[in-house]
Amino acid sequence: MTCEHCTDPDGVPCLPSYGLAPHQHTTNAIIYDTRPTEGFTPDKEDPTQGVYWCVHCGYGKPQGEFNENRP
Repeated sequence: MTCEHCTDPDGVPCLPSYGLAPHQHTTNAIIYDTRPTEGFTPDKEDPTQGVYWCVHCGYGKPQGEFNENRP
């Protein structure tokens, strides 16, 4: 069940969402470091990608094997 933190103003769930991992760039815009953060679970096959989930209610947090639960 979603909470007020993971729904948009129309009441539609915004999470989970799949996308690029939190990262940093070098001065020439090349990704050089992904960093773990609460509310993000990296994809086991491609750690530069993953799923963002709600840190308040846990909605969208992958259970078990991540690739079986990709949104």
